Amino acid sequence: MNHKTISQPIEFKGIGIHSGKEITMTCNPSTSGSITVINSKDNNTTLPLTLDTLAESHKRATLFKNKFTYLSTPEHFLSACAAYSITSLEIHINGHEIPILDGSSIEFCKIFGSINIQEITDKPLSPIIINTPLTIWYEDACIIATPAAKSIFSYFLSYDHPLIKSQSHTIELTESTYINDVAPARTYGFKHEVDHLIKQGLAKGGSLDNALIIGDDNYINEPRFTNECARHKLLDLIGDCWVLNRPIIGHIIGIKSGHHLNHLFTKALATSYS
Repeated sequence: MNHKTISQPIEFKGIGIHSGKEITMTCNPSTSGSITVINSKDNNTTLPLTLDTLAESHKRATLFKNKFTYLSTPEHFLSACAAYSITSLEIHINGHEIPILDGSSIEFCKIFGSINIQEITDKPLSPIIINTPLTIWYEDACIIATPAAKSIFSYFLSYDHPLIKSQSHTIELTESTYINDVAPARTYGFKHEVDHLIKQGLAKGGSLDNALIIGDDNYINEPRFTNECARHKLLDLIGDCWVLNRPIIGHIIGIKSGHHLNHLFTKALATSYS
């Protein structure tokens, strides 16, 4: 395996789901073997998207260098990078959030799929190969890694809610399965939680155009899959794991996990497979 990058610059424009501000993000080819962000709002300070800059967070992923240099909600973009095995980019951005676009990763995938993804032939990459089972717990949630010949991701969730109940989804991580089965799944929220966030001055960019909203006994907008919630959690899990910037050969199973546990899991993987 070798590191991979894009063949030409690409641009994404959209709002930040928390700030509500318009954000422009330009991704440039790089041979560095890493994904880094240069933020014009922070005097062009460089922030590497690595495990070392990953901040503790329960509700969203955040990369953090200091109180002025940080980046929120990278997980949908990183999830798309994982699908295309992109490990080397120089990103220029004018805000502290990755644009939410439609709340999924499909728009990132459409652009990646429209250009060439190039191998960096002189920069080899070693995948993480799960050779012994690993289980990480947080409260009643866990992530299990087991040996497998391919890269497989599963997710299981359960809510005491008449619409959601229990959901699950499993894919072998390839470009085609990711694009068809996972990429269109949007971030979701329960209406009472969204109302609470709005009262706190958060989720300023959230709307029915970029999230699946769930009422007490109905969907406020139409779901794209019957198990869209599980598929989106799977999308997040894949994205959170890509902060390691290495493919994983094995079966990763998330059970009710969120960003906090996902991050604990990536740290455990880095310790076990450095």
